[in-house]
Amino acid sequence: MLVSTDTVDPAVFAAGTGWSIKPQGACKGEHCVPLPAEARDAAGDVVVEVVAGRLGMPLVVDAEHGLTAVGPEAAVTGRMLSTAEAPELTLPTFDGATFQLARLRGTKVLLVAWASWCGCAHDLPLWAELRERLRGSNLEIVTVAMDVAGPEAGRQFVERAAPRHPAAIDAEHSLGRLFGVVNVPSGVWIDEAGMIVRPAEPAFPGRVVIFDELRRADLEREAAASAGTLDRMREVLRSDEGLSDSTVSLVEMTRIIADNAEPELYLRMLLDWAEKGSASEYVLAPDQVVERSAPRPPDVATAAAHFELGQHLERHGHHLAAVGHWRRAHELQPLNWTYKRQAWRFEYGPDGQPDRYDGSMEHDLRAVGPENYYPRLRP
Repeated sequence: MLVSTDTVDPAVFAAGTGWSIKPQGACKGEHCVPLPAEARDAAGDVVVEVVAGRLGMPLVVDAEHGLTAVGPEAAVTGRMLSTAEAPELTLPTFDGATFQLARLRGTKVLLVAWASWCGCAHDLPLWAELRERLRGSNLEIVTVAMDVAGPEAGRQFVERAAPRHPAAIDAEHSLGRLFGVVNVPSGVWIDEAGMIVRPAEPAFPGRVVIFDELRRADLEREAAASAGTLDRMREVLRSDEGLSDSTVSLVEMTRIIADNAEPELYLRMLLDWAEKGSASEYVLAPDQVVERSAPRPPDVATAAAHFELGQHLERHGHHLAAVGHWRRAHELQPLNWTYKRQAWRFEYGPDGQPDRYDGSMEHDLRAVGPENYYPRLRP
């Protein structure tokens, strides 16, 4: 949440953080944290510094732009999720409407996070097909594009897929703050009662278009030609000519990612849930959901605050200021690929300066090991 004053209305605080201010304290889901008397001023407004301190929410101040970012809580469970209750999620859609998660109460929901800067953008037609296949199972698929650049960045992919399910745009990367998404594609399962039954994890619609393309490609021939079979890979990498040595290296590492991904297993799990609902062996209890969500120590919460400042400044034309905050987010949470790849994307093209960042996709992927890019699924 971004603020420009020391105090905010309780409703604004609740909307921005998910924590409601009640007589017994700050509450979210099953948690209520007692607050001192000075947590509210004489007018009843929330004193941000006091409440943030009680919840372990870091404050990152950008004095030049008069903004303070309130990071997500790190002191309640120490995980990305403090509760298995799905948070409020309201996002614009590519067709100009508004998506509200609460309106799908009574329906099983699969949230699928993707981005224009990810090869998973080419899987949208597969998700659209799968949605039609599963509609009789009372399951809705909702695809969400995590793109700071806004809807135009991913519009071509959505229009190509022509989905009949909701297709939302998340320019603020709220899925990271609310659900703990750190890479794409990621899926979150939410049951009919609005409870998360599987937290963010790698999600695939049975197969992956880019991976299929790579398995068929002859890299030696691709490197020497300005056209070939890697049409979709070139589109993601924005490589219109023959592949450079570094790009070939990245493609080879992507093949290793493909060898370690588990798209068939994810589809089996999803089909089982669609058919059996709460009786599915893949549904987790609330405490398991929180435990399986990624850790959120103070550094990770602070990274979220820096990233939020960066995306706000980027959208308001302050690119260099955004870079400073994004660099800090990368330092604090080096395994958050949505932070890294989103920032790097703005340095593509003739006007970009990739050396504004210490890392790159090739360098960082090699450092962590492509086989570790996606964590293994835990059925």
